[in-house]
Parts: sequence; structure tokens; C-alpha cells
Amino acid sequence: MRITYYGTGAGEAWPGVFCQCRVCREARQLGGKNIRTRSQTLVNDDLLLDLPPDNQLHSLYFGLDLSRVKSLLFTHSHSDHCYLPDLEFLRRPFSHTHDDILEIYGNEAIEELLRREPGGLGSQEARYRYHTVPCHVPFETSGYRVLPLRARHAGNERCLFYRISRDGKNLLYAHDTGRFWPDCLEALEAQPGKLDLVSLDCTSQKHRDGAYHMGLRDAWEQKQELLERGLADENTIWVVNHFSHNGELLHEELEREAQKLGFLASYDGMTVEF
Repeated sequence: MRITYYGTGAGEAWPGVFCQCRVCREARQLGGKNIRTRSQTLVNDDLLLDLPPDNQLHSLYFGLDLSRVKSLLFTHSHSDHCYLPDLEFLRRPFSHTHDDILEIYGNEAIEELLRREPGGLGSQEARYRYHTVPCHVPFETSGYRVLPLRARHAGNERCLFYRISRDGKNLLYAHDTGRFWPDCLEALEAQPGKLDLVSLDCTSQKHRDGAYHMGLRDAWEQKQELLERGLADENTIWVVNHFSHNGELLHEELEREAQKLGFLASYDGMTVEF
């Protein structure tokens, strides 16, 4: 299995679009891994997690080929994860190469938003099918077994994160969420096989959160709980991802602190094979 992080920033991206704080100014000067676009990740070539406003940028600069994507998993409806106008461009005359129906999965909030989109749900022109998925009930899509889990995030919608399995490999992609609810841990314990890669939220970086997002210390504590429950082991790859400039650590600083806790620090364009 392969995971590629195309966007690793929070809602305002990094540097923040209107911000001139110290770390945003330094990110502009340093460039490279300090430049972070909005959150998006691809599993292999055909399973996409979230659809931010930076889709075209990711295709131009990092080679994201959206024409190969068969399934799209939405975590929630916040604008940095869910830019629905781009779905209109699946259909002709905007696209001449995407003839398959895109299978999309997510919550009720996204379903409601899709009903308002041009060429969206209920339209004969729509080139996608939408599935509202319950928490903790696995489903199959494009050869993957996916378990939606209830995120600890916005209180006004049922936010999700996902366990994804294929060919004996298991990925846990946990953004945007604070520390896991007990029923999420129980649902994970009911699944076969250990986690081969765990990607945890780290929006707050050097600051604690745990109730809406996570910081480095929260992510480390979540890691320990997964290890103690036998859901992961010494062979598991650990990644922190989804960073806000409010966490105050530029990439080199973040990488150093994450390494102390046994994590890789993601950056835009990073690929991990496992």
C-alpha cells in the first residue's frame, strides 16, 4: 500500500493566506517543506481522502491524477476538506476522460451540500454516486475495506476518520479529530490485523488540544493507547499530519520534535510505502 500526502496544512494553509505572523513570514522566506496546502491524501492511485480547494494545485505541482480516482472519502464538510464545486468538472464538457462514476462516501452534512451543487445529487448529469455511511460499519469500495469512525471534532456534524484495508495492509487515517472516543477504540479492536501505518492529527503541534484536534503530545498519548490495546506494534509506521501555523513549529523544528516521539512529520508531496 502507498499513501501520498498532497496537502498537509489546516484550513488557512501555511503561510496563512492573510497572515503575517512570525512563522508565516519565515515559511514564505524558507519555502520548501514549510509551504503547506489544504489537507488531501491519496491511497495508492485510486482512493482519495478529501477534496480541498487546492485540487488543481496538487495536480500541477505534485502529479495528482484525479482521473484515476475511483473512490473519494470525505472526513467532514469544513471548507479545507470539502470543496464541492470541483465535482461539477467530472462531467462533459469540462472533462473528456473521466467516464466512470466516482463513488463518494461521507456524512449527512456533505449529502445536503451536494444537493445544492450544479449538476449534483438528483441531476442526470452527475458523474458520481453519494453514500452516507454509518459509523463503525465497514463497507467495500474499489477493492478496499473501509471502516468509518466517529471523530472528536465539530459538534454540529458527524465527522469521520477511517481505517482502510487492502491486501493484508491496514491504514488508520485520523484527521481532523481529537483523542479517540472509547467506542472508536472498541470498533478498531473488532477488526482483524494490526495497523501498519497510523496517521494522526497534529494541528496544534507544540500545544495541547485533544478535544477538537491534537498536538504532538496528544498524538503521542494516542499512540501509546493504540499500542497498549494491541492495535499496533513495533512495526507500525507513525505519521503526524495536518498542521496549523498556530502550532508555531516550522517543518525542521517539527520534524525534530516528532522524531523524538517516534513519528514522521508529513509534508506536501510526501509518499510512504508499507
